[in-house]
Amino acid sequence: MLPTAPRLLLALSLIAAGAARPVIAAAQPARPPPSPLAQSCQGCHQPAVNATTMPALGSHSSVQIAGSLRAARDQPEPGSIMARFALHLSDAEIDSLAAELGKPAKAQAKVGGQP
Repeated sequence: MLPTAPRLLLALSLIAAGAARPVIAAAQPARPPPSPLAQSCQGCHQPAVNATTMPALGSHSSVQIAGSLRAARDQPEPGSIMARFALHLSDAEIDSLAAELGKPAKAQAKVGGQP
C-alpha cells in the first residue's frame, strides 16, 4: 500500500484528469410522436416495405419529400395512393409534413462568400 501522501497525490491527479468523474450520457431530446399525417405516410414508407416502389422516408431530405408530395398533388398518376393523399394538402401542410418526416437539408457550401 502506498504511503498517505503518494495516495493523496494519485487521487488528486485522477480527479484532475477526470478519471474519477462518472460518465453521464447526454440526454437526447425526446422526439414528439408523429402527427396523424406523418403516421399515414409511415404506414407505407417503412424500411421493411418494398423499397423499390415505396422508399423509406428516413433517407430523404425534407426538400425531396415536399417535392414528391407536390408532384403527386399537382401531376397525379392514375391509381396513385400518394396522389389521393396529397390532393387535399396545402403548401403549408406539405412543408410541415416534409419537415417532420425528412432529414434536414445539408447546408450549402459557400465558395468565395457566395452560396
